[in-house]
Amino acid sequence: MSDATRWDREYQEGRWSFLHKLREAPRYGAIAAYLMQAPRPFRLLDVGCGDGVMMQYLHAAQLAGYVGVDLSQAALDRFTGLPPGGVKRCADLATYEPEGAFDAILFNEVLFYIDDPVAEIARYRKALTPNGVMVVSLYAKDAGGARRILDQVHSALTGPDWTLLDHCRLTTLGKGITWQLYLAR
Repeated sequence: MSDATRWDREYQEGRWSFLHKLREAPRYGAIAAYLMQAPRPFRLLDVGCGDGVMMQYLHAAQLAGYVGVDLSQAALDRFTGLPPGGVKRCADLATYEPEGAFDAILFNEVLFYIDDPVAEIARYRKALTPNGVMVVSLYAKDAGGARRILDQVHSALTGPDWTLLDHCRLTTLGKGITWQLYLAR
């Protein structure tokens, strides 16, 4: 089964509907605040946009443009809140070529699903405007492959090749879910 087919099935079965729940609101709220650091109105590239959860936390008037990219056509079919003039693209983030320049690029929980996340954020960085921002959100695990990826991304974004504008760790007290968020250019 291809990755796209698996993701389509998971969206059709409701596997990712929890992203619309209250427990995810702190993370999406923090991401929205980080995105507000881009020049406004801003053009946003939402890599791994899923069914558009992020649009519940942004106002269309803040956007000069929007491109949402996801591997799952089923997710894009469920996308709600597409801003006027916004577009959705069904594509693999590892092969997608950004369309023009963006004031903000968001990688929201997708870097775990590619072979070389550091290379991909560097590749996408070329599509940032001079004062644009990169926002990265990663589920924080203490061990395993997810931890390895988190460490790689952390080392890259806090290293000399990037300007780290902010970095935070969020934990929900009720469920104990933790994420790390980065704002860089």
